[in-house]
This record gives sequence, C-alpha cells and structure tokens, in this order.
Amino acid sequence: MGATVFAYSGGTSTMTRHLRRKHGIFAPGKSEQDYERPSSTVPSFTTAMLTSFFDKSDEGGGGEPYRPPKCAGHNNVMAHTSRYLKLQHTRHTMQWIQFATTQYTSLHLDADLHTVLRKGNGSFQPLQGPPLVAALMDLMQGQRTALREYMDAVRPPVSLSVEAWPSASKCLVHVVTAHWITDDFQLRECVLDTMLLPAADAQNGDDFSLVVTWLLSTVEQWNLLAVDSITVKPSWSSSALALAFPNANIVPCLVHQVDSVMQTVLSVYSSLLIKARRLVLAAAPLNVPLHLDHSTHWSSSLSMVQQPSILTHPSWTPDEAQRLHQLISILTPVHSLLEQIANTSDDPNIGPCPPLASLAFGLLHGVVKLLQDKPHASAFVPLLQATLQSPPMRRVCALDPRFKSLPFLSPSEKQDTLDTLQRAISSKRGVGVVVPPLPSPAASSHTPAVPPPTSSWTELYPFEDTQPTGDLQMYLDAAAHDLVDPLAWWKVHRHVYPDLAKVARKLLSMRPCACVAAEVLTTPDVLGRKQAIPTGLIAAYMFVRSALRVPELAVLPEK
Repeated sequence: MGATVFAYSGGTSTMTRHLRRKHGIFAPGKSEQDYERPSSTVPSFTTAMLTSFFDKSDEGGGGEPYRPPKCAGHNNVMAHTSRYLKLQHTRHTMQWIQFATTQYTSLHLDADLHTVLRKGNGSFQPLQGPPLVAALMDLMQGQRTALREYMDAVRPPVSLSVEAWPSASKCLVHVVTAHWITDDFQLRECVLDTMLLPAADAQNGDDFSLVVTWLLSTVEQWNLLAVDSITVKPSWSSSALALAFPNANIVPCLVHQVDSVMQTVLSVYSSLLIKARRLVLAAAPLNVPLHLDHSTHWSSSLSMVQQPSILTHPSWTPDEAQRLHQLISILTPVHSLLEQIANTSDDPNIGPCPPLASLAFGLLHGVVKLLQDKPHASAFVPLLQATLQSPPMRRVCALDPRFKSLPFLSPSEKQDTLDTLQRAISSKRGVGVVVPPLPSPAASSHTPAVPPPTSSWTELYPFEDTQPTGDLQMYLDAAAHDLVDPLAWWKVHRHVYPDLAKVARKLLSMRPCACVAAEVLTTPDVLGRKQAIPTGLIAAYMFVRSALRVPELAVLPEK
C-alpha cells in the first residue's frame, strides 16, 4: 500500500469525478468536495481580502455592507452564520479592525490619517468612536460563537499554549491559545480566552494557582476532550500543573529557555557591551545612524555589535576584538534559530503556517552541535543541552519525515521514543491490543521492500486491496524526506498509515513556544503598542487578531 499509484490527474474528467464520488475512492489528501463540479467551487473568504486600505469605493460611496462569500468548512462542517455577519458591517470597518488588531494600534483614526486614506478615487470611511468599539465587540462575540460551534462539531485534538506579558495598566495578561490540525492536515490556531491579574498578585506569587484554575475552567468551558500538550513558560512546569492535567504533556517554552541562556551569555560579555554602547553614543553628534540595544532583548545586542562602524572600530584592543567575535559566533546561530521559529508563512487560503515543534527542536540540536566545536562556548553548551531533555519533543520529531531517524538521540533514547509511539498507536487501535516492541534501530532493516506492481484502474474502481496498512516500522524503513513539508506529507500518506496518522495529527499540533516568537525579534515599539492596548479591549484584540486568520471562522454557510 505504500507504493500505491493513483490515476487522478487533476479532476478534469467528468466520469472520473463521478466514479470517485459514487464509490468513495479518493486520492490521498482529497475528499468528496474536491470532486464537485467546478461551478460549485467558490473562493473562500480570507484575511487577504481585508488588507488593502486603498480599494476604490463602490457606487454607494464606500458604505456597501460587508458580505463574505460562501465556503464549505472543515470536514463538511459549515461555519454557522455568526451574529457579526448578520450586522452587515462595512468593508472599511472590517479592514480597519483587522489592521488595528494585527498591528496593536489604536482603534481611533486620527484626522490626518483619515485625510490621507481618503485620497484617490475612493473614501475610506470606517466607523469611529463608540460604534467602532461596538463593532469590534460584536465581531469577537460572533467569531467566538462560530468557534464554539466548530469545536463542538469537529472535536479536534488540541494543544494549548499560555502566553503572559505585562500591560501598561499594571496588569499581567494571560492568553491561552488552542492549536489543532484538521483532518486534511492543515494547522489552525486561535485564542480561547484571556485573563488579567493585578500586578500585586503576580509579585506575591499567587498568579500560578489562579492560572491553573483558569486553565481548568477554560478547558471545561470549551469542552476540550483531548488536550495533548500545554506549552507554558519554564517556571510553570511544575507538579501542580501536571496534577491538574494528568493526561497532557507539560512542555516548557523553548524560546523562554533559550532567552535565559542568552542573557547569561550577555552577562559574561557585559564589559564589551558597555563599551559598544559608549561607541554608539559617541557617534551620535556625528550624525551617524547607529542603534543602541535594549536590556530586555538580547537580539538587539547582537544587532548593535554587528554594526560595521562598531565591529571595526579602532578602539578595540586585539583581545577585545577576539572576544567580540566570540560573542557574535555564539549569538548568531541562536538568533537564526529564533528567526526560523518566527518565520510564519501566511497562505491566504489556509491561514497561518508557523513552523512545527519538530523543526525548532531539530534545529536546536544543530545549534548545540555547532557550539560544541567552539571552545569559548563550552560554558554555555550544558545550559542549552538542558533544554533538549524533552520526551514529548522527541516523539514529535519521530513523526516528522525529516527527522524520523532521530539522528541526534542516543540508541537508548531513540528506542524509548519509538516504544512510546508504538504504545500510542496500539491505544488508538483499541483496548486489549498487544503490540510487540519494535526491534532496536541497529537491528532493523533500512532497505525498503520492493513495491508490488499496481494497476491505476484498480485505484479508481473499488477492487479489494489485501495489502495491510502501513505500521510504524514500515514508516521508519521508508526513505527519508529531508525537504518535504511534514503536514503536506501526512496529508498524502494518511491513508497509507491510518493509525500512525491519528497520532501524528495529535502530536504535531504541539507548539515549541508559549510566546509569539516573532515579537521576541521585533523592535520594542511593537511590544510597546501591545502593552498599551486599553484594558477593556485586550481580550477583543487578542481573540479577533487570531480568529481572522482561521478560514473556518471567516465564512458563511451554503444557503
């Protein structure tokens, strides 16, 4: 079955579509909707339709009601008509809400900006003042209703992540986000709830117990039956959280751990940073555009010392210049790792596609191996190695076709990981099914079996296929795919490895970080705007900016 050859060549044949729909024989990664008549295919509404502020207005002067097109939802589940869609907000209002929530800017459109946006052939006229705030709240309520109906209908296995950041209003904001993978292996994520705690509770250490209680109530409120993992900041990876969620893997945030190690590196090289700051300030009267670093962003220190006029300044002694290059050689690989984690590709048809935890975990192994060859980094390598002791991350890597050989693990660690996966697969098959442990990696054959000849017609017409479904050993013995997108690979091969695909869909939704990795590398003004969101609008901002990127929450059902 692993060598199945499909005759499907694009769905242009009416008879091919008819036979596949009649007998339920679909190509891997396809469903019945892919074989509908072309006339029934309607483009889905996505956030890409909201990005242009300078669209020419229609005959009605820009007041046309906002009407997204119709689109089928996930797995034949339609996104129900939300209340905000019935209110018929104008397109310009929706555009401004999306811009404000995405960029963490104020909802208020000042007069100068309004004048600029009205230039051209049209007039940009969104709601303003209290009506705009009411529209934002209606949008949040409508999308929350749509998300609840979607979750109740689909019941996907989810992973959670909890982000915490201080607000300018002296509150600590906690945001819990759900991550899941659809049946056709598309990654989705959306904020579920937001909680604000006074700064006094956080300083007294009372916030952790309140967070655990809040997480339990959120899971109960959304009726999440299968929570596989919860990614939190490292200080929350305690026994109390594990007791509250006994069936979930508690994953410490990878970005927080790496950030802590990099702050330790900067403290060792603090004398170089102090001198670099003095050089930057000395260049200010000369009108040289140099940038200072920020104490809370170690990546900004790397950017500061890498400025050519600072890096090659004649005031550095030979010893200082050598240590400066050593500092850069330590920070640069880790900075590249965070850039990969933050590199979210936004497909207008399927929403955001952040890198999987397997990629971040595999790249971190590469960074550690690179630093092991540098004598000046020997003091920091054990700190980074401590972040790699994560059994859940190892299992995720085993289900990624790029890292399934687990080359960065010892034989015993690899065997333990594969045995745990085998038990997870057997539990999916049913209680009482006893599956023998896999042979050791050294004893297993790495030569794939010769595929039997198949007929393309037998794949179109339903003849009986006596070949058994693929198992974990067959998956491991198959050729590796170094450059393939893991979700795209599983979308095609989910029929070949049905039991393993169920486990992959569950584990691959795990997030490597609790925070937004892209914001760790951004300039402080972005975080400043985020912290300056009015207290009463924080929940609406965080939910709407994520819900607008979920295609299932931005469509109308078929009438």
